[in-house]
Amino acid sequence: MTSPTAPATTAASSLQLALGSPGAYFAPDAVDVPQRGVRMDVCAFVGVAPRGPAWERADDPALDGSLLPAGRARSSAVPVESWAEYEEVFGGYGGPGLLPHAVAAFFAQGGRRAYVVRVVPCAPVPDAGPSARAVLTFSSQVRDGHGADLQLQARSEGRWGDLLTATLTFSVVPLPVPELDGQMLVLAPGAAVPTGTLLRLRPQGGADELRLVTGSTRRPTRDGTGWERLAILDAPVTGPLERAEEVTGILDVVDGDPARARRERFTGLGLTADHPRWLGALLSTSSRLVEPLSSLDAVLPADPRLAPADALATGGRDRYALITPEDFFGTDPTDPQAPPAGLDALRDLPDCASVVVPDLYAPAERPSAESVSVPATLAGAGFKPCVPIPGSGPTRQPRVDLPGLRLDPAQRDDRALIVALQQRVVAFAEQENMVALLDVPPGLRPRDVLSWRSAFDSSYAAAYHGWLRVPDPRADRLITVPSAPYAAGVIAAIERARGLPFGPAHVLLTGVVDVAEGPGRGTGAGAADGDALGALHRAGINVCVLGRDGVRITAARTLARDPAWSQLTARRTVSFLQRTLEQQLAWAVFEPNGDLLRDRLRLAVEHLLLDLHAVGAFAGGSPADSFFVRVPAAGTPAGPATGGADLLCEVGVAPSAPLEFLVVRVLRAEGDGMLSTEGNT
Repeated sequence: MTSPTAPATTAASSLQLALGSPGAYFAPDAVDVPQRGVRMDVCAFVGVAPRGPAWERADDPALDGSLLPAGRARSSAVPVESWAEYEEVFGGYGGPGLLPHAVAAFFAQGGRRAYVVRVVPCAPVPDAGPSARAVLTFSSQVRDGHGADLQLQARSEGRWGDLLTATLTFSVVPLPVPELDGQMLVLAPGAAVPTGTLLRLRPQGGADELRLVTGSTRRPTRDGTGWERLAILDAPVTGPLERAEEVTGILDVVDGDPARARRERFTGLGLTADHPRWLGALLSTSSRLVEPLSSLDAVLPADPRLAPADALATGGRDRYALITPEDFFGTDPTDPQAPPAGLDALRDLPDCASVVVPDLYAPAERPSAESVSVPATLAGAGFKPCVPIPGSGPTRQPRVDLPGLRLDPAQRDDRALIVALQQRVVAFAEQENMVALLDVPPGLRPRDVLSWRSAFDSSYAAAYHGWLRVPDPRADRLITVPSAPYAAGVIAAIERARGLPFGPAHVLLTGVVDVAEGPGRGTGAGAADGDALGALHRAGINVCVLGRDGVRITAARTLARDPAWSQLTARRTVSFLQRTLEQQLAWAVFEPNGDLLRDRLRLAVEHLLLDLHAVGAFAGGSPADSFFVRVPAAGTPAGPATGGADLLCEVGVAPSAPLEFLVVRVLRAEGDGMLSTEGNT
């Protein structure tokens, strides 16, 4: 079966490639019209990681030290496009949070791009109190501009920084020997020595001396036919020069992480802040491992021999115990000087459509991990009793906890706090035109699940019930993880493969072994609780169900009580229109306000809606039944609801609803054997 809009030749060629033995083959739907507009398959994840950007210097010049502590933003949104890229930046599965499991699940289901925000405690600020960053102190072969031992610091807080080592070496490049004129060098024609350059100069018959270029000037040549350039030194040099060399630095940084070694090399480094390739500035913008201390303004060799210097790191600390739910919500609106953090880092992202916060709280008692390894024994090939090897049992991982996030959903007061936190996440999603993917708290009884659901009424939220059992990548056992990240990956994969209108549900989840709880877990006979599933579906809760071939999510509904917004596809379609029109119609702001502008505006919107209609995004058999675009004539009052706008464009759409039920009736007819009929609901 092929799509009605697909050319016959395209369908035939695809079938010809796929045909094998005789049988019935189903060709995938062909989408002729490409979907124009912003991406809707990108999801953001906010949680706890052992490393990654934190307290980064703000790029906005307005966010300087007068507004933010040390001019830093506590959290940053980092785009990643694979699990390997996440592991490189945020450190894999280390630490107590669920963030790495969530990101890995997203990419395993087919996600292609995610934003990741690392949450760290608000206080103390690194540059205004005890720092949690490792500090690299170099040997006495180099000094900073104040004569003290040179120090760098790890890029972000955490014990990971204690594995850093660094080596600073020096490279010299010979220069044409300049003439001396007191405290100035008369440079040879064509030679250029930038301000901030370190020079090694040798007077005739003397020893090497180090001098800094503090500025430059020019003057007429002696014969008056041109100009000559002069470099101003920080101190005079005695006698004519025998040799002149430009000195630059080479910094090698090694991260000794046993799970993933990382190396960085920076060459041609200037050694003072005035140099165009100043070491400090280059590390601040280009290194993922280290950055200079805020007071660093020069790196100077101890003597002209330019011996290399090594550094080891100490002092890195993990501060998991200090993280609280408030750290996920960023800036306090009553404190204009509070540094941006948490969800605030996701504001104004042009392509982020969903958000998951896997570490918003930590369940008081997660289900225990189940070992799936084969126990080692001393038994041979014969039938004899198995004798376990002493000490060969599962290795207990050191417990690293999140006490500030610990909440027990089974306790009424704690459950109320969980609901309040999730409501704040939904409120943020509404402000940013995203969809918050929430997990129903684990361990709830059926009536408590429906009570939890009653606290929400928003099309910008979707709920998923049933935490999942998956293999632990760190050991031979099963662990329990939330299901919302898997839903995010399914949403992204379906949107990329088939388009925005298709419901992201009933897709086999990759890497999931079992459902830990809820009606989708099934009974001893393997059958799910149909009555409970029906009640949760009517309530708008999407349930993970264990079937014969694996685990699937039954539906894609929102937590809106309004039936018009109950489908996730409807919410995402309208959000897509809002984002795309806001982006593609920005040109209209600078056009003359006349009839020509209104005609162009109407045509641009209609073309976008026709593309969506062609791929099945709207209900109705014709464009007239699916959408309308109204642009009142010039001079027509726009009304108080529009704030007195000079130009109004009204767009109405009827999003299509996915087919959720297929009813098949099997009848026994007299003399005709078994008959079957089917219908849609």
